[in-house]
Amino acid sequence: MNKVFQMLLLLVVAISLLFLGKAILPVIIKSDNTLDTQIIVSTELKNISQADIDGVKKEAREALKSIPPILGIEYKKAIEIKIVDKGGIFNAIGGIVSLSISHTRDKSAPVIHEVTHVLTKHKYNSFFSEGLAVYFQERFGGYQTFPNFSAPLDDLMKNNQDRLIHITKLIDDNGIFGQVETERRKIAYIEAGSFINFLVIKYGEQKLADLHNSSSLNYKKVYGKGIKELEVEWKDYVLGNPT
Repeated sequence: MNKVFQMLLLLVVAISLLFLGKAILPVIIKSDNTLDTQIIVSTELKNISQADIDGVKKEAREALKSIPPILGIEYKKAIEIKIVDKGGIFNAIGGIVSLSISHTRDKSAPVIHEVTHVLTKHKYNSFFSEGLAVYFQERFGGYQTFPNFSAPLDDLMKNNQDRLIHITKLIDDNGIFGQVETERRKIAYIEAGSFINFLVIKYGEQKLADLHNSSSLNYKKVYGKGIKELEVEWKDYVLGNPT
């Protein structure tokens, strides 16, 4: 009996040391699903659940599955996503997506939005870049995130008719999209997403792919109409009356 007791005691001590070691070391969670070979989710935070990690993976997987075929591109690199403890941060810098733990927990992290930036890389034109990201987030991801927080983009357009910014202004001024925590920035994001949605509905996914893959985002060449003409059509479609 003494030998059995000693063995059980050693087992308990070993298990305790194992859990203690896990409590001390940073938590690094990586995707081990064969379907997620391109998705790496990592964090050094201890207070995050597996369910939160799985939610991030699910949206990233949806982005990788759905967006490249629409845009006529291939993406074979790994998507690296880091969950950090930095307020309300979310961005895609250097090909790495960063999401705050607060947004991850309350399901408002724009995973597909940020993965879209990694896939498409149109930083030189924020209107088109953010438009794609907002559009794909709403189409394939959770809606409880910036800029519309579940409200239909076109409804927000109608509710803010007097504050809309001309597309010609948004195309030429990337700075508007960097005015953090301003209503002007929020409106710019809503307009950009609504415009991409209009282009897909009116002209189809193939032309969006053609525009995305063009070297200069030449609307006239792809759609046969300049940006001003397309803006009139878009506002007519969304608002119900010509601009």
